Amino acid sequence: MEHPSTRLFALLVALYALQSFLLGVRWGYEIEATAVWIALLAPLLPITAYLAYQSLAGPLSRQSLGSISIVLINAIALFTYPDAADFIILLTYLGFGCAILRHAYLGHNALALVKIGQIDNALRAMVLTGAALLSSAVMDVFVIIDFIRTGGQNIGLWITLAQTGSIFAVGIAALFGQSGAGVDPHPKHPPEHTDVSEEDEAIIARLIQLFEQDALHIDTELNLRRLARRLGIPDRSVSRAINRTQKMSVSQFVNEFRVKDAAHLLTSSDQSILQVSMNAGFLSKSNFNREFMRVMGQTPSQWRSAQKNL
Repeated sequence: MEHPSTRLFALLVALYALQSFLLGVRWGYEIEATAVWIALLAPLLPITAYLAYQSLAGPLSRQSLGSISIVLINAIALFTYPDAADFIILLTYLGFGCAILRHAYLGHNALALVKIGQIDNALRAMVLTGAALLSSAVMDVFVIIDFIRTGGQNIGLWITLAQTGSIFAVGIAALFGQSGAGVDPHPKHPPEHTDVSEEDEAIIARLIQLFEQDALHIDTELNLRRLARRLGIPDRSVSRAINRTQKMSVSQFVNEFRVKDAAHLLTSSDQSILQVSMNAGFLSKSNFNREFMRVMGQTPSQWRSAQKNL
């Protein structure tokens, strides 16, 4: 079944494409009638982006869905207090841009439904989207200033710059969002420096057992939620135990087991490096090469050559 985030990211791209078309008609052909539609569409973009990323952590809550009411607030302001409408839209972009960046700060806990191998890319996309929304808000400020100083003579340039950046950011975000459903490889913030509990150690022992006996780590569909369900505990308990005991992220921990399997395959078989990476559970060769270098200190080809010369 298609994951809700896939539909939301597809909707996000469609909304940005429609907005770009309307802006092109408005400023390229000076058709004033499109202005009201542009204003009505504007708040839908940050709200849809926010909901799309929220859906990667689990089912949308009533509180998250309640954010849709902000569209109504913007519409009411547009028709009853038009002088305040631009300011309210600006606050909408600032608010949801900050909300997405705050969500990204949670790291792996914010993307429990994303495949382990795609979490880092999804986090980058979240940061990029949040930054794009904040940039759009800043651009709105420049547009307002331009109207005050020059009567809007440079607005076409400002709009072009804003839309080019936004479409690029949203396109990348949608790509990772859609592929993830169904930055840096390190955690977004330092691991928790609290004492390791017996519960943490027990969780790690159970995870190691799942990997060594059931080879759960080679499942390309594996995500934090699946790990947590296999253990019968909350997502955060799993990520916290790994952060505290191993001083690494969930994806790094899983990838260490995948790399060990790959290292064995490289020395015991004639499989190509691409085949080895896929059999070990990696979704892309680039991610495999990066993680292999991190864990083993050599590239896969260097490792294979060195082992043959022993």
